[in-house]
Amino acid sequence: MKLKPTLIVALSLIISGLSYTTFLLQSANSRLEDQLETALGYRQQLQEQSELNIRHRLDFESQLESLEEDLLISSSQLISLSNELAEAKLQANPDYEALLAQARREVITANGRLVERGRSSGGFSVFSDPASTRKMAEDRVAGQYLSYFETLALNPTEMDSMYEAFVDFSDERYQMLGQLIAGNLTADQAAIIFGPNALVDNLKDNLTSEQADELGAYDLMMNQDAFRQVYAGIFGQVGDAISGQIQDYVMDVIIDELFSEENNYGALVADNGSMTSAYIDKLDSFDRARERLEPNLTAEQLSQFDRFAESQFGTVDVVLEANTDGEGKVQMRNMRISSESLPN
Repeated sequence: MKLKPTLIVALSLIISGLSYTTFLLQSANSRLEDQLETALGYRQQLQEQSELNIRHRLDFESQLESLEEDLLISSSQLISLSNELAEAKLQANPDYEALLAQARREVITANGRLVERGRSSGGFSVFSDPASTRKMAEDRVAGQYLSYFETLALNPTEMDSMYEAFVDFSDERYQMLGQLIAGNLTADQAAIIFGPNALVDNLKDNLTSEQADELGAYDLMMNQDAFRQVYAGIFGQVGDAISGQIQDYVMDVIIDELFSEENNYGALVADNGSMTSAYIDKLDSFDRARERLEPNLTAEQLSQFDRFAESQFGTVDVVLEANTDGEGKVQMRNMRISSESLPN
């Protein structure tokens, strides 16, 4: 059977049309692939730039907090020196005690203004930026809890799920820290989010009872190591009578009292959700530590301890990050705020 010429022409046109359409689709697909690759490249660049901007901002916040800490330490040292000066000059000038009290009030007021200025100019604004708090949370979990994750023998899917749960809680806690300092949390909310068992309580659905106990012990150990590093640095600034094995012994006693049940295990808030109560409990823990240390320290060593305790008067340390480096040393970033500016 022979095909009619018209039919042959029609089929040829159809085939040609389909070929051309196929060519157009292939060309369009190629262009879309190129555009997609370009878009993915732009997205990668934007993500890298965003992470870089966040890191620069966190570095700036760290520098600002360091300056605030230096001023608070200087203020505490000024109060300590004023106490010593008062003993020498009180008899010479009956009005000196009133003048000294006025100077102390001015120092405390200056500290309060410093914190308020930090709140408005960036010292605390990082906690209201979700991108920054997320980055801080990811860095903290990666640096502080990977060793704990390795003890759980998790498969990759379980590891990812556990990691996300830790990051989500840390992210929320950083954001709530800004709310806590601003005075926007109730006492019950503060106790739940910043109490000594907050991490375990918020992640218990992801853990067995044994894993929860291990996490509680691990988290307590990391917090103790972080404050041990903070206080060891301060001891070096207030004298040299305590060093070596004596300093290790002194730090053991201080950390034991700081993370005792009486001090709500070193939590940022007391069991009633109050930062002010936690601050007062912290000062009491130093008094208990001194009582334990006094029989075993010389007068000069006790004097250095007293200067350390005085440096803690009027300030509250807030540990933002505490990561362990490759040598097992704790690398940390903390901030200090004035006790006069505590929200509750």
